[in-house]
Amino acid sequence: MVGCKLIPDYPDATGILPMLYSIRDCIPMAFPTLILVIFFILFAGQYYLIKGKTGRAKVLIALNSSSFVTVVLSMFLTLSMLVTYKMLLFWVFVSMVSFIALVVSDKQ
Repeated sequence: MVGCKLIPDYPDATGILPMLYSIRDCIPMAFPTLILVIFFILFAGQYYLIKGKTGRAKVLIALNSSSFVTVVLSMFLTLSMLVTYKMLLFWVFVSMVSFIALVVSDKQ
């Protein structure tokens, strides 16, 4: 019978990790999708928070802050082996590009 691994199939893991590993193995795109959804929620929240306080839309600041948070989140997920290092490198790249764009656009 071919199926998903269950929590008892991970005897070396402790705490909540057996359940997270089971989710990772049964639904391969669960954690990258979760990171992407969190990124969009943080981006929208920062965008409307900045727009509400200043009256101007600052897309690059919202992009930079939300990408930095997703770098930290993906780093923790990479350390617990829930996402690959390529996902971490992608978010680091997005964070660096958004920071460079913010710095270049601020010099005007």
